[in-house]
Amino acid sequence: MSFQLLTALAAAAGMGLIGLTYDAYAAYFMFSALVALVVVAFGSSRLSGQVLEVRREVADRVFEDERFPVLLELTNRGRVPVFLVRAMETLSPFLIADQRTEFLVPALWPGETVQLRYVLRGQKRGAHPLGPLRVAVCDPFGMFFRRVPLERPAEAVIFPRPVPLSGEVAKMGAEPRPIATGERARGSEAGLEFYGIRDYTPGDELRRIHWRATAHHGRLTVIEFDRGVSENIGVVVDTRVGTDFGAGLQTTLDLGVRAAASLAAWALSGEGSACVVTDSAAGVKWLETDRLDRADEILELLARTRADGPLSLAGVLAWAMPLLPAGATIWVITAAPDEALVEAIAPLALNRDVSAVAVLVVEARSFDRAQPTTAPVEERLRAAGSLVASVVWGDDLGDVLGDVLSPSQ
Repeated sequence: MSFQLLTALAAAAGMGLIGLTYDAYAAYFMFSALVALVVVAFGSSRLSGQVLEVRREVADRVFEDERFPVLLELTNRGRVPVFLVRAMETLSPFLIADQRTEFLVPALWPGETVQLRYVLRGQKRGAHPLGPLRVAVCDPFGMFFRRVPLERPAEAVIFPRPVPLSGEVAKMGAEPRPIATGERARGSEAGLEFYGIRDYTPGDELRRIHWRATAHHGRLTVIEFDRGVSENIGVVVDTRVGTDFGAGLQTTLDLGVRAAASLAAWALSGEGSACVVTDSAAGVKWLETDRLDRADEILELLARTRADGPLSLAGVLAWAMPLLPAGATIWVITAAPDEALVEAIAPLALNRDVSAVAVLVVEARSFDRAQPTTAPVEERLRAAGSLVASVVWGDDLGDVLGDVLSPSQ
């Protein structure tokens, strides 16, 4: 109960008591006026809640530590004014606002629309909910507040930011800069050698059309380039329940997801293909592409990845093997390697359809000192024929991945 309503009710009760005691006409009139005021205020607040329309828009997907705008639009669809509109945003702990996210609009006239903008920054990859957004309207006297429901909740999807790989592999293909800056273009032909011409197929870029050959043959013909060294990457991320260590902005899964994003970005920037496999409570998720303009699909899959999968890592590998691209380098990213993984890696390393098998161990001890060392399991993984690298909190991830992918390895 607001202070204004309490005051009006107390005044009405006082006027009614005076009128009954002294049979005073003026007191009866004041009592009636105050009661009518409360009734009108109640009806006004109820009607305002029905005619106010609230819409919220969030910017397109962004990367970690990037700012993005949010638009809040309030529209009065009724024929009477709406007074004292209050809007307050509730944010995830990993979304930071550059300014206050609480607004007060004194009045919205019939048909009027007010746009409120604020800027947020995502500190951690993931799908972070926005809200609940609390919007309330009030009568002109400030007695009754009424909540206005939203049509649907909103979320901010924060992509993991790929890091450029260093070492010799940096010379084998392009840097993942177009992906990390949010560009959605195909890889550039800079540095590629002319290979020949072929007939146009749906999906080819128009800038590759060879107009002289098209005119000569009477059909669309495109230039084919020699792509040189390209790499196909298949990444299996360990998302079993209980395998995410650490807390706050950085956990083992966050570091593993960033490694997966970096490997996929490197492969796609070099005009190879990338395949990412994760397990989840809803089932195994698999995504493969060789197009740089579809990199955001992989990044969104990784942004939404959580450690809630029921399958063992060996089970996910067995599920994924028929789908992984032939001749690819298979990467397994885990913070909890075990003997079942060693048994699964041994036949995989001997598979002729696999270029190489690499295991990236995200050292849980660097996030949680209570976790045991994984060095013995890493040695058995090497003995089983896989390349093994470990990364700890604070390591340069680009150096670690680049060392494994370097031709000298």
